[in-house]
Amino acid sequence: MTESEWRVAQLRTPSRKRPLGEVRLGLPQVQSVESVDEAPEGLGLVELRQQYALEPVGRRARIAAAYLITVFSDPRIRVRELSGTATEPAAELAVSESPQGCGWLAGDPLGVTSAPLAGEVRATLWVPEDRAELIGVNRFDSTVLRPAWHRRRLHAGIAPVPFSVALPSGWMRSPLPPPRRISNRKPAVRLCMAADAASYRRFTTSEAARTQERLVAVLTEARRAAGIPEAEVDLQPSGDGQFAILPTGLDETVVIPRLVEGLRTALAAVNADLSDRARLRLRVALHRGHIAPGVNGWVGAATIAVHRLLDCGPLRSRLRQHQSADFALIVSDVLFDDVIATGGGALDPAAFEPVDAVLPDKEFAERAWVHTPRR
Repeated sequence: MTESEWRVAQLRTPSRKRPLGEVRLGLPQVQSVESVDEAPEGLGLVELRQQYALEPVGRRARIAAAYLITVFSDPRIRVRELSGTATEPAAELAVSESPQGCGWLAGDPLGVTSAPLAGEVRATLWVPEDRAELIGVNRFDSTVLRPAWHRRRLHAGIAPVPFSVALPSGWMRSPLPPPRRISNRKPAVRLCMAADAASYRRFTTSEAARTQERLVAVLTEARRAAGIPEAEVDLQPSGDGQFAILPTGLDETVVIPRLVEGLRTALAAVNADLSDRARLRLRVALHRGHIAPGVNGWVGAATIAVHRLLDCGPLRSRLRQHQSADFALIVSDVLFDDVIATGGGALDPAAFEPVDAVLPDKEFAERAWVHTPRR
């Protein structure tokens, strides 16, 4: 492969500032495969091949195990067969399926032998015929050993490496389906809630998966505590975050305080036995406005504004300044005036601080209010 066909990523561990080495991932190669099986309806068969190469991590250290994980963007993609071969030294790679993807293990997680430093992985996939390209993300985790670390295993990984590779010419045999609205809900004024896990990039792949599970559980429990029917909530997940369109007809003076308290208690419970590294901390934003479902997401000024509030500097700063807090909340000016400032609910207006939520590159500037509930 030419140099331009490789992607180079730094192998890092959370406890060390300097990278341990480099991981080189070859650009995925895809070709059609003639199936001897009866193809599932609407699916065709392709083979995905990809090379990898590891840089040694030092004279006395060694990589005991390396795990390449591929996650596809389309959940309809199914794995038919997996295989892989290491070239330095020659060996077969262990394979496994995972949610929305697959993985290949090189080496020995117990550290008896060293992981091969190079190899090629292969996956035969059932792919929907309406796709024109294969899109996904590659992750790479490893276990590093060194005598000076008293046989302690050090887990290192790379930042996710996205890929997009065109499927072979003539692949699209079925026309694209007509666009459909994401929901049958009617346009209405609804309360919008966006949440995001803080410092999500620090997690390895397995840690990120557990963090996502905790995030979903906490947000579900908070809505339950607020008395919101889960069947009437429209969710839009995003890995390290979640966007929720709450039902119409809510009494916000009751629901919003209960949501805040539900978040506080749910986060306290989930973090009770977690280390500082694993601890789940959230940024949360609330806004209200007239919205409607579209073919690729919700449309309406409030759906954009709530995410701008979530990303604004004052909210991020507040969470950094208050390390003991499990989450920081920002509400729009209209919600503060209508629900909190009157004192009719259970939230103290004095506990909210006015801020200017300004994102010049997004041409966004609004007055908002930040609150950091205590544990």
